[in-house]
Amino acid sequence: MQFKRISSVLLASAMAFSLAACSGNNNESGSANATNEPAQSTDNAAGSNSSNAANASSNVDETGWDGSKYVEPITPTTEKAIGNNYYYKTGESMENNVLNTYMKDNLGIDVKYDWVVTDTNQAYQTKIRLMLSSGEKMPDVITYRGDMETVNMLIDSGQFMDVNDLFDKYAGEGYKKAVALNPATLLPVTRDGKVMALPVLDYAYNDDMVLWLRQDWMDKLGLQAPKTLADLEAIMDAFVNKDPDGNGKKDTLGMAAGFKNTYLNWIADISWLFGEYGTMPEQWNMGADGSLSYGSIDPGAKQALATLKTWMDKGYISKDAGLVDETGGYEQFTKGQAGAIVGRNWLPDWPFGDLLNNVPGAKYKAYAIPTGPDGKIGTQSGNPSVNGWMLINKDSKHPEALLRYYNFFYDNWANPAKGSKFENGFAEGYDYALLEDGTVVKDPAKYPDLFPGYGDRTHLVEPIYYSLTYEGARDPALYADTMLKLANGGAAETPYEIATKAARKPENIEAMKIVMDQKDIRMKNYFQGPLTETMKNKNELLKKLVLQTYSKVIYGQSSVDEFDKMVENWKKSGGDQVTKEVNDWYQSASKK
Repeated sequence: MQFKRISSVLLASAMAFSLAACSGNNNESGSANATNEPAQSTDNAAGSNSSNAANASSNVDETGWDGSKYVEPITPTTEKAIGNNYYYKTGESMENNVLNTYMKDNLGIDVKYDWVVTDTNQAYQTKIRLMLSSGEKMPDVITYRGDMETVNMLIDSGQFMDVNDLFDKYAGEGYKKAVALNPATLLPVTRDGKVMALPVLDYAYNDDMVLWLRQDWMDKLGLQAPKTLADLEAIMDAFVNKDPDGNGKKDTLGMAAGFKNTYLNWIADISWLFGEYGTMPEQWNMGADGSLSYGSIDPGAKQALATLKTWMDKGYISKDAGLVDETGGYEQFTKGQAGAIVGRNWLPDWPFGDLLNNVPGAKYKAYAIPTGPDGKIGTQSGNPSVNGWMLINKDSKHPEALLRYYNFFYDNWANPAKGSKFENGFAEGYDYALLEDGTVVKDPAKYPDLFPGYGDRTHLVEPIYYSLTYEGARDPALYADTMLKLANGGAAETPYEIATKAARKPENIEAMKIVMDQKDIRMKNYFQGPLTETMKNKNELLKKLVLQTYSKVIYGQSSVDEFDKMVENWKKSGGDQVTKEVNDWYQSASKK
């Protein structure tokens, strides 16, 4: 079976090459690691004398690659979703920028975009699905970060290739080692032994949750760190009723939340509350008997819903919480309305900067997730360390180009060597600048002359986000270990460690220490396979049953006992068969 073959190759490579000392997780913010100095073009170097030119020509392989670049630039096509953390220098755009120019000049890879969309209200997912439903031809490469249903739809379209042999032949050792760290990495995209997508790897523990509180409100009201859910509820009550913003109005919220589309979010998350009652919604949890069950129908979910209804009745969460997505949720916090939010460790980098801009003098701090009424505690898990998938069109003229592109970032950006061209950032005057004494600075507002062409100096322009592979490349182990080292007072020694210390806010570093101290509360999703046969036909119906009932209970349109009726309907409407198929898959996967 090909999947077994690729797994053995990966594991062998992981054993054969010792892992770099941990120094490297989305944060939706980038690791600061690359250069403004384009490497000398192979063509220019070869042009210095005819013998060099002859040697270069003889080393060009069948794809037109001379060992460092494509002799004749190639133009792979793709599509792009722009996040809220994408900023440009004046005159640059997603299609025309310093990173794309660098990759064309130095690798001969000139990425072209069929279209670019700002990814609000799931615009990217919607556009992809419309293309699939109309049978439209897909580009050479699609990189997708989001729901697995859309990834499965892309695979099932039949337009994309098995990447097994491609990975074996062209993936660099850095990427192979990183993929091999988790045996389950490729399971979600494996079909009958064929691996249908390449993973975009993320930092381990980067998706783990912490509780963020408005520390200025905590100090003003004389509140202490919450240890239990009851403690947190007392804090939220004070945030709602004791005028923490001092404007004389009852217009503040206890907790920022947005669960229009999901109860399992990356920010303004509410899934942790279900963890207080021993379950995790929208994923498959492990039971005491070793079988998998769907967290959204667990009895603990009923208790969480009853609590959410109480919170809404008391004004702890917004009446709009069930009507807005995660963006609308986190804006409750960044606009200064809500005093608490649950999200990832890197939120100080983005979007908490908006809070400081909107509310001068605001302060925030990370806290541990409190324990539930019966001492239970649980948060969603970011395992395996994958934050996106890359699919390659069967008709692509250069399917290997994506791996060469990714290899470049693994070799040069993920954990750059001291003295390398990539130790400070991607481009001087963009994501870093140098003072006369060589000190690296990353503050465009403080040093405007060193960061010319900035239209908005409240945010750093980070070209790494423009990359086809999202943040260039990330070594899964590097970030958490580096942040923990810094939090414990360790000295920053490698370029990655130095850059991380310079870029990360103290609140971010402390938050990561809390994540690592609480790493055992993570509740793993044990189903990492493709959609089962029944899921393909019933998923939308089953999801609708759950979300509609949740909403009715929280908004008081139905009693909490409506949950029990929903569970019965869920099981009868295909849920029991899905549960059987999920467990069959798990038993089969566990034996491999």
